[in-house]
Amino acid sequence: MSKIKVFLGGYINSTNAQNLNCLALAKYLDKEKFEIYALEVYSGNLPKNNIKGVKTFRCFKPFKISRYLGYLWGIYNCDIAYLPKREIDGWNNFWLKFLKKKSFTTVESVFDEKNLKDAIKLKGSYKKFVDSFKFYNKVYSITKFLKEYNYKHHKIQSEDKILYLGTEVDTFLNLNKKNTKLKNVVFVGRLLKRKGIYEFIELAKIFNNLNFHIVGEGEEYKNIQKIAKDLNNIKLYGILNHQELSVLLKEMDLHLFPSRSEGFPKVTLETAAAGIPSLVYSDYGANEWITHYEDGFVVDTLEDMKNIIQELIDNPKLLEKTSKNAIKMAKRFDWKVVVKDWENEIAKLKDEK
Repeated sequence: MSKIKVFLGGYINSTNAQNLNCLALAKYLDKEKFEIYALEVYSGNLPKNNIKGVKTFRCFKPFKISRYLGYLWGIYNCDIAYLPKREIDGWNNFWLKFLKKKSFTTVESVFDEKNLKDAIKLKGSYKKFVDSFKFYNKVYSITKFLKEYNYKHHKIQSEDKILYLGTEVDTFLNLNKKNTKLKNVVFVGRLLKRKGIYEFIELAKIFNNLNFHIVGEGEEYKNIQKIAKDLNNIKLYGILNHQELSVLLKEMDLHLFPSRSEGFPKVTLETAAAGIPSLVYSDYGANEWITHYEDGFVVDTLEDMKNIIQELIDNPKLLEKTSKNAIKMAKRFDWKVVVKDWENEIAKLKDEK
């Protein structure tokens, strides 16, 4: 049986959510069944592709021109194109139709007021934004919440099958984790108001007997830096790579992520693999993968977050239980496991008339 040729439309040597998902798929799709094509970019911050069975087109200067050639190369060579970035849609859709190739994409955001505004700005109008999902043979949501929310509010139709994203559990796995006392709380993400970084700071002020660690950069970094100078229990790290983050997480006890608008924040899986339960808001359906009080905590208000932290201080056994169960949760979302669903859907799409 001939292999299915799959084009992963992401730049697998550059850090970005969709690019990293394509990189993971490039690694974990079964090379006995699939022949993989992907893109790279000359300015990428990750190593050059050395994955066996993966062919890449390296986009050169000027990137605005070479990416058109890269996408054409991928579409020409593939049976099925996965295009999660949904960029240069007009060009890609023309060649998909002309060359009679099948394609699919994923819905990875809750298109609430903020995200919708950004999407409309990118596509030019609300109609163009909604219509941009209609060019593909299949559209998959990465959580049930996203599927239901985006259909209810924008009539974006996606498949009943959910294609969950995974994490590379082995990178962060810490089976020796022993959470017996809450001491270190960590935030990992972009330092933006909408990510809840100031609520994180507020909780640091309340629990000044705990250490609060901030990993990431963003438009609020300098302001947070100034605030942290007056608080001796906050430490900033800037951006860390996976290896550096894995080392830091060995010392952390709780992942606090007070964002209210997310798709599927994989950081909750990465920290879980390290034996660190997450405390998050319920707004984007996190209870779909986190079971409250079992392998993490999903709450509605800042007051709820405050109460959970106090409870973890008072009840070390709860921290110990959720820490152990967090590792089990992460293993369910290991790319080695969830990639099977991706393989099945790609094979089904190939066979459809």
